[in-house]
Amino acid sequence: MKLLKCSLLILTVFGLVFIGCQKTKKAKWTILAYMDGNNNLDISLNGNSYCIADAQEMEKIGSTDKVQIMVMVGSLKTGGNCKYYHIEKFENEMPDSLSSTVIENLGTKDMSDKTTLQNFIKAGKEKYPAENYMLIIDDHGGGWRGACSDEQNGAGDLMSMPDMRLALDTFHFDVIVFHACLMSMVEVAYELKDNADYMVASQFTMPMQSILGSEQWLAHLSANPNTTPLEISKKIVEAVYATANNKQKQAHIAVTDLKKMTALAAKISNLGNMLVTETGNNWGEVLDAFNSTHSTQMDDPAFCDLREFCKKVLQEPNLQNINLIKNAAQEVIGGINDAVPMTMTNVTGLTRGGLNIHFPYRAELFESTKYVACQFRSTNWYAFLSKFISSTGGGGGGGNTGTLVVNSTPTGATVWLNGSNTGYTTNATFTNVNPGNYEVKLTLSGYYDWIDTVTVVAGQTTTVNATLQQQGGGQNLTVSGVVTWPGHSLSNYCIAFLDTSHTDTIVPVGIVNVNPATGAYTITYPLSAPLEAYVEAFDDVNNNGYSDPGEGLGYWDANGNGQWDDMLTFQPGQTVNNANIVLFTLSKQPKKLVTK
Repeated sequence: MKLLKCSLLILTVFGLVFIGCQKTKKAKWTILAYMDGNNNLDISLNGNSYCIADAQEMEKIGSTDKVQIMVMVGSLKTGGNCKYYHIEKFENEMPDSLSSTVIENLGTKDMSDKTTLQNFIKAGKEKYPAENYMLIIDDHGGGWRGACSDEQNGAGDLMSMPDMRLALDTFHFDVIVFHACLMSMVEVAYELKDNADYMVASQFTMPMQSILGSEQWLAHLSANPNTTPLEISKKIVEAVYATANNKQKQAHIAVTDLKKMTALAAKISNLGNMLVTETGNNWGEVLDAFNSTHSTQMDDPAFCDLREFCKKVLQEPNLQNINLIKNAAQEVIGGINDAVPMTMTNVTGLTRGGLNIHFPYRAELFESTKYVACQFRSTNWYAFLSKFISSTGGGGGGGNTGTLVVNSTPTGATVWLNGSNTGYTTNATFTNVNPGNYEVKLTLSGYYDWIDTVTVVAGQTTTVNATLQQQGGGQNLTVSGVVTWPGHSLSNYCIAFLDTSHTDTIVPVGIVNVNPATGAYTITYPLSAPLEAYVEAFDDVNNNGYSDPGEGLGYWDANGNGQWDDMLTFQPGQTVNNANIVLFTLSKQPKKLVTK
């Protein structure tokens, strides 16, 4: 009996040892979603958390043994408390509720801190080992400036791209997805080129309401877990595009092959060199190529679609005949087409190369100290930008006046400058124009008026390309109210506008003058689809086009909470009254820069 017991004990011990040494079975995919809702992006008009809603969309599919999903959620609705969840299938969640298993309750964590992101990734990879990994960053984005801000537990600043790279440096992902604004940039892709194979991101500011389309692409991945990283990246692009169309949101989304970024960066470096050394007296054409590269209300004014800029360079009368510049531009176009296997936008008539680049057109937009902290400093783009700004902003083309070219589709629109009828119709060229800001208005029977403010630079050509909207194709949005500035009288240069930007840079549309005596204003803006915007006002006391200390800036506090978090969704034909705005006095240069 002793011998039998001993044999059983040995078997039991070896059995325990054998079982203890078994490795955790790997999934095909592990998806780690970093969902930072600890800021003003989180709360919708009905008071629910956008961030939690994004996690709920993932719950509609849930994890499987082949596809594991772990998320970190922080939200204003939770007071900044953060939790790790293992996402399981729950199809009918109540608002702000997650039924998935809580892996760990972390308490308050600063989600803009690189260590918080690093710890989340480490925990996810250890708990759910897999053959392939995807990281989703879900929050504010600012392109090369970074992503993820935390107003609950941090200073409210974005996690910089160098910090994000450091958080990822000991890990590698097959796919990184940015459900965040403006992150499809060469600087971002270059920063992360050693941390992932593919990046999915947008050149636009993204709508507040989620367009990630998780339910669609997760369903595909769960049914087809052997999907390759490139294939699932393309499926995400298709899902975002379809979701944006379904929700009537304007969007862009692209896949970038990060393995191609070293070669592309070398081509961009060469382009910058050639523009610096070979442009000569043709800097006005470089500025014209920049001005004529299309932009929308979803763009950051200091960012530019690099492929489309290169195409414009090749159309400039003198630049196109400088072989070194022409060849360099063509090389960049080819490099982008090679590095971006898929790019999609639902904005009619708009083409997008898939990657923006930092392209500030004045010194105030050039955050040079922070910019050179990015790894993209190894190219010479910084030197090109410095030369571009000094050559165009200072009138490098010679002369004391500039040229203004006003084009429209369709042509034949009457051109108004600063409220005066010029007597000219589009397409029109105005020479010997004094430097400064000009309000350009185009009027054409059967079309809505088109209004924008442009800057004419001495010795340079400024080009306006307007697409007029036919009446009947949409309806006017009307917003009215009163602007006040406690302790101050309004100047003649006070304006009200709709701010369509999700970032710290104001992107105004529908600019109107405020009556300085009464403070009254009425914005009338044509819409053919819903528009997300803040209602804001700015008193440019010194009329220089910039927001300076001592001037007034403010917003319509629609929800009455005293926070600048009132981005609303306006509908065609909507009328909003009593959108009253109280200006505060700027004590220093604010994060938001009015770009008139």
